[in-house]
Amino acid sequence: MLYPEEKERENRFKLALRMGFPIFLLTGVTATGLLFQYFETIPINFFVIWIGVFAVTIYYLFYLIYQGFDERITDSITHTFTRDYLTTLFSREIKKGPFTIILISIDNLYDINTRFGTKNGDRILYEVARRIGEYFDDKQMNKIPIGHFKGGDFFIGLNGNSLEYKTMMELICIKFENYSIDDIEINISGAIVDTKVSNSLEQLIDHLFDQQNENRASQYSVNESVQMKPDEIEISVINAVKNRSFALMYQSVISEDKIKIVDLSVKLKGNKEKLLHQKNFMPVIGRLGLLREFDTALVNVIVNECCTIKNNLIFSLNISPSTLRQRRFLNDMQILFKNNSMAEGKIIFILSEREYYYKTDHFNILIQAYRNIGILIALDHLGSYHSSMLYLKDLTVDLIRIDASFGKNIQDMKYQAILRGLLTSIKFIGMKSWIKMVENEEANTVAKSLKIDYLQGNYLGKIASLDTILKKETNEIR
Repeated sequence: MLYPEEKERENRFKLALRMGFPIFLLTGVTATGLLFQYFETIPINFFVIWIGVFAVTIYYLFYLIYQGFDERITDSITHTFTRDYLTTLFSREIKKGPFTIILISIDNLYDINTRFGTKNGDRILYEVARRIGEYFDDKQMNKIPIGHFKGGDFFIGLNGNSLEYKTMMELICIKFENYSIDDIEINISGAIVDTKVSNSLEQLIDHLFDQQNENRASQYSVNESVQMKPDEIEISVINAVKNRSFALMYQSVISEDKIKIVDLSVKLKGNKEKLLHQKNFMPVIGRLGLLREFDTALVNVIVNECCTIKNNLIFSLNISPSTLRQRRFLNDMQILFKNNSMAEGKIIFILSEREYYYKTDHFNILIQAYRNIGILIALDHLGSYHSSMLYLKDLTVDLIRIDASFGKNIQDMKYQAILRGLLTSIKFIGMKSWIKMVENEEANTVAKSLKIDYLQGNYLGKIASLDTILKKETNEIR
C-alpha cells in the first residue's frame, strides 16, 4: 500500500472516532443515569457490552466513511461524473441499444496550467463542464450524463445514433470559438462516435481519440467515413505487421537535377486487400505496443528492396524516435546490416518528435551507433517543431529536412528570410539540407537559388511505384 493510501485510511479512521465518540459518550452517560435509577450498583457486564457497542459503532462508521469515499460518483473539480462511474454507466447503456458518445476536449489545458496555474486550470475545467451542461438545458435535454475522463477530456452519453447529434457537437465547439474566461483563451475540439462502430466501450473510446487527432486541424469537423470497425482494424494491423503486408510507394528527391533519394510512403494491406492509411493504423500500432515490430519489419523490407536493385538510390523512411532509442532495435539493425552489406549508406532513418527528449547525450550515442553501421540519419520538421531546433545543436546527423510549410511558401519573402538563416546554420555545422513541397517551377527556381541540397515535391516527381521511378532514372541517365 502506498503511503498516501495509508495516510488516507488513517485520516478516515480518525474521522470515524471523532464522529463516534460523542455519540457513544452521550448514549453511555444516558444509559448510566437510567441504570442508577433502578440499580444501586451497575453490573460489570454493562461495561463489557458498552465497550463492545463502542467498537462496533466505530467500525460501522469507519466502514460507511470508507465506502462513501470509494463510491463517489462525481469529480471534485468539475462536478461531473467520475471516469469509473461514467464507464460503468456507458457500458450499461450500450447493451440497451444505439448509443452515441461525444468527446469534448480542452486542447490547451496544459498551457493554461503552465501559464496561469493549476488553480485556474481547475476553474476552466469546471466552467467548460458547466457551459456544456447549460447548452443541454437550453435544448430541454435533461439528465444527460457528462463525465470527466482525463485531463481536459469530457465524455457525453446520448441514446441514439451519431447522425442525430453530429450538428449538436459542432455547435458546442462553435460556442467555444474565441471563448475566454478572465483573458484565459480556451481551445476546444470534439469528436463523435456511436455503437455502429463497435459495441466495445474501450474500442469506442480509442476510436474517439483517434478521430479527435484527425479533427484538430479543423476545429469542429467530423470524419464520418468509418471504413472498418476498430476490432477489424486491430486484427488487420496485427496480421499486416506479422506478415509484412506493406503497400509501398515512393517520391523522388532530387539533387543536381538527378534522383538521389526515394522517400517512402507506406500503407498496410488489410483484410480483403483494403489499404490502411498511416493516420488509421499508426495510432493502433502505438496502442497495441507494436511500434518496434512495425519499424523492424519495414526496415527489413526496405533493405531487401535496396539490395535487390542495382543502382545507387538511397531509401528514406520515417522511424519512431522511441524505437531508435531501444537497444534491442539497434542490435537488430546491426545484425541486419552485417548480413546485408550492400545496404550500407543507402538507407536514411528520418526522425521527428514533438516532445524534446532531454537525455540527448545518450540519444546521440545511439545515433552514432546507427551511423557506424551505414545508416544515414535525417532530422525532420526543422522550423516547425521546437524539439527539432533543439536537436540541431545536440545531435550529429547527416541531413536536415526543413518543415514542409517552408517549401509550400518558399516564394514568400518572409519565409525566404527565415529559410536563409536555417540554411546557414545547417551548412555551418556540416549537414545537408532537404526541403519538401516544391510544387511549381518558380518554387523550384527559388529553392535552387538558395542552394538547398535536396528538393522534393510533386513538380519534381509525384508519388509512384519503385519501378516507375527506376524507369525514370534510367531515362535520365540515357
